[in-house]
Amino acid sequence: MTKRLYAYISLLLCCLLAPADAFAEASKKEIQQYEKAVILMNEGRYGEALPIFKQLVRGNKNFVDASWSLAELYALMGDDGKRIQTLQYVAKPKVARYWNSMMRLAAAYHETCNYQEAINVYKQIPQSEIGYYKMAQPKIAECEAAIKLMESPVPFSATNMGPNINTEFDDYWPSITADEGLFSTTVKLNKREGESAFGKSVHEDIFVDKKAANGTWPKTQNAGSCINTIHNEGAQSFSLDGRYMFFVACDRQGGSGSCDIYYSIRVGDGWSKAVVPTAPLNTKYWETNPSLSPTGDKLYFASNRPGSIGKTDIWVVDVKIKQDGYLEFSNPKNLGPKVNTKEDELSPFIHADNQTLFFSSKGRGGLGKYDVFVSYKDGKGGWTEAKNIGYPLNTCKDEIGFVVNAYGDKAYFSSNGQEKNGRGRDIYELKLQDGNARPVKHMKFAKGKIVDAETKQPVMAQIDVYSIKNNEKVFKSVSDSKTGEFISCVPEGEDAGVNVDRKGYLFYSEYFDENQKLKFPEKGVAMEKIAVGKKITLKNIFFDFDKYSLRPASHHELDRLVQFLKDNPQVYIRLEGHTDSKGNHDYNVTLSENRAKVAFDYLVERRIAKERLEYKGYGPDKPIASNSTAEGRAQNRRTEVIITAK
Repeated sequence: MTKRLYAYISLLLCCLLAPADAFAEASKKEIQQYEKAVILMNEGRYGEALPIFKQLVRGNKNFVDASWSLAELYALMGDDGKRIQTLQYVAKPKVARYWNSMMRLAAAYHETCNYQEAINVYKQIPQSEIGYYKMAQPKIAECEAAIKLMESPVPFSATNMGPNINTEFDDYWPSITADEGLFSTTVKLNKREGESAFGKSVHEDIFVDKKAANGTWPKTQNAGSCINTIHNEGAQSFSLDGRYMFFVACDRQGGSGSCDIYYSIRVGDGWSKAVVPTAPLNTKYWETNPSLSPTGDKLYFASNRPGSIGKTDIWVVDVKIKQDGYLEFSNPKNLGPKVNTKEDELSPFIHADNQTLFFSSKGRGGLGKYDVFVSYKDGKGGWTEAKNIGYPLNTCKDEIGFVVNAYGDKAYFSSNGQEKNGRGRDIYELKLQDGNARPVKHMKFAKGKIVDAETKQPVMAQIDVYSIKNNEKVFKSVSDSKTGEFISCVPEGEDAGVNVDRKGYLFYSEYFDENQKLKFPEKGVAMEKIAVGKKITLKNIFFDFDKYSLRPASHHELDRLVQFLKDNPQVYIRLEGHTDSKGNHDYNVTLSENRAKVAFDYLVERRIAKERLEYKGYGPDKPIASNSTAEGRAQNRRTEVIITAK
């Protein structure tokens, strides 16, 4: 899914200032042999093309096209040393088309991390060679920038994830869930580094691994026929909770273009039939590398559609999670010039903190082909200027698919430049230290299960988590339709509110303070069907001490109640206020009634008919826990909603 830089430069150099009699130094027979070898190389028949090119180079040093093509063949075969040696053979003043060969030699040095050697060659191009000179100057700047990055290394230490995650083929596009229990990759089957694809069924498949109980990764497995076909499937990513797998599939019926974004919903240990959205997510152009925000309302992806700044840009589209778990997409937007350039940007990854975006780019300078960059939300609806995360993580090769775990201390990515092991692209793991491109926030997670309160059967419901501090959403997803299981995330060091919602049921409310361990009821979150006498305890209604002034942090919960009443216009309720037993009884009753009335007024102000509402204060008269402990008293101080009619 990436283009080779040397092929791009070679194409430019072939076209630039090439004389009309480019093959004048070769005989008719040599030209025929050369054309045969080029066809063989383009077909991937490297072993057959190689001896023909070598014979032509040995037989006629001035037949520089043969040397150039031989160098390109060595590059395809992964032999950088022989590629450079072949170009050095013809990059001599007395050999035809000297400056063209010099540019090719400089590019070969550049692409093999020999930045100073590349600069030395680029600087030999004289201004009189106008075309080549103009091409050389930005390349010199790129090499100088790479050297500068290498002079200020960042303390990264990447570790190959080994044979249980990596295969004998190219492995890329890693993805991991919030609980770090599921891991997935794309594998380019049946082609090893430097090998030809000729005569082989080379295609991309998605592989998935489930962490063992002892914390290790067993051998990764093909995701199977529910996801993979004989065509290409890859560039996959899990949603934070693993409920969704997004991926890219090519050449399927029903798609909008050659390659489109699909998604599948996890059901128990399996996956639903893949869904291919239409416009505006997918178009007749190329869409790839989907990444769902933790709030479930944005999907980041790469596309070369009209409106892009460069060749392939990072885009974002709005997402709506429906009650049945399926998704709707709208309002695509380009992320703009602080992220995108005139070149290629790929593999966006939005972290669990919903503030930090990692991606790979060719257009911002750096050490080589695709480097990893990071950008942060600027608080004004945009993004900060992207920053190269540094050397030695980035190399002169490709670093792509950079993803970070929810807590923010470990990253995973694919590279063919970390080590020379003859394996091509492998998946690497590294630890992120403070200040080294770490996400803005650490995220902690909790697992839970949602069940029907009466039948105890699993329920598919929506889970919303938001920050008490600013009422901003931090996570949204749905529970498993088969098991009721879910994973939710909250920022470390922040109070968080949780709402669980399902049509036909009362919504469920939970509160976690910043020091509290994230934990849901062991027997499951019990969802009550809407019925007279059933109640909701609003755990995210907050008042100042000994007062009935409503804190702004309460608005999210009350807004959820407003929406519940709008969705269920036949429902009537009573708001009940309760206190603990400390203090004067009559005073507590009055305080609780005033607090219930404040909530009542909030609903009325938002156009809920008064006729549907009641309020009453009970003070300490209906405790649900002992008043002898601080924890019990905290439980007794509460606001409840009782269904009075439906």
